[in-house]
Amino acid sequence: MVRPARIVMHIDFDYFFAQCEELRRPEIKQKPVVVCVFSGRTEDSGVVSTANYVARKHGVKSGIPIKLAKSRLADAPDALFLPLDRQYYEHVSDAAMSAIRENADIFEQVGIDECYIDVSGRTDLDGAKNLATRIKAEVRSQAGITCSVGIAPNKLLAKIASDMQKPDGLTVVRQAAEFMAGLDVDRIPGIGPKTKQRLAELGVQSAGQLARMDMFQLIEEFGKKTAAYIHDAAQGINDEPVVESEGQQKQLMRIMTLKKDATESSEMYAELEGLCKSVFESAMKRKLSFKTVGVILILDNLQNVSRSRTLKMHSSSLDLFFSTAKSLLDEVMRSPEKMNVRRLGVRASDFQSSAGQNTLLDFMR
Repeated sequence: MVRPARIVMHIDFDYFFAQCEELRRPEIKQKPVVVCVFSGRTEDSGVVSTANYVARKHGVKSGIPIKLAKSRLADAPDALFLPLDRQYYEHVSDAAMSAIRENADIFEQVGIDECYIDVSGRTDLDGAKNLATRIKAEVRSQAGITCSVGIAPNKLLAKIASDMQKPDGLTVVRQAAEFMAGLDVDRIPGIGPKTKQRLAELGVQSAGQLARMDMFQLIEEFGKKTAAYIHDAAQGINDEPVVESEGQQKQLMRIMTLKKDATESSEMYAELEGLCKSVFESAMKRKLSFKTVGVILILDNLQNVSRSRTLKMHSSSLDLFFSTAKSLLDEVMRSPEKMNVRRLGVRASDFQSSAGQNTLLDFMR
């Protein structure tokens, strides 16, 4: 029996933390934006987490010291060095991942800004490109961000492919060996500077050269396990499955940018109802009832405000879902401090299947 071809996508959110900052402050998009992990010792101590492409043109990249990044941007007085806002980034990630999951047979999140999906059961390689285009559009619509997608017969090739045309890229791998042959060896995940240097000393610089290298020599140099991995990888061989673990799936969420900032809850009722319907339909499609409802507000001053309420029992009622979300929104907006809401989100969680099994639906916690 012939094993059916796998269709795997790796979806990577472009310069994610910095893109999130651009999302809530569109006016900074043309400026160098550097998101930092500040250590607190001094104003410049810590490392760069993510930089947008404007900053990258100045040589700023992830992992370098903040002090070095500032020196490279010395001629850019409008450069912004911002602290991590993990809660906000998780909100954006949740919305994007929910949109992706709608289009997957199997979903595996591997970080706040990347995931794999197996779509072998719903399309072939030709149709996968159209599906990926739709996923990219839905991620942009639901979360407001761009992503890059690699499509291939396995996870290894999909991951490499997703990095080929960033940002907002889409790359399809049809012939594994041909695709890998001309790539530098360090494009293979797991091959770092030391391994690259040793391979170069052996006259190996491309994946194609590595694929032709004698296996016994590789084992002598790197050990059996590493040798087997890099030799297979150089040929585009990888059998690792896309695995959906139970602990990944905890919630469904939708988030949107309002056409104009809102200061009253009544100004957001129509958008809130639309978000509730979208989340509810996704839950019903999976035959899941919910018990916890939440709303998320992102204000014009970049503050994140969220409220949630747990019902007495699981429900499959859209009316109850919307009325609960509406009540939460009213509660938040009754705050004595005036709030200008820029983005609005709705979340459902604490799911139960129609068979009575507890099922979890989102991916971050």
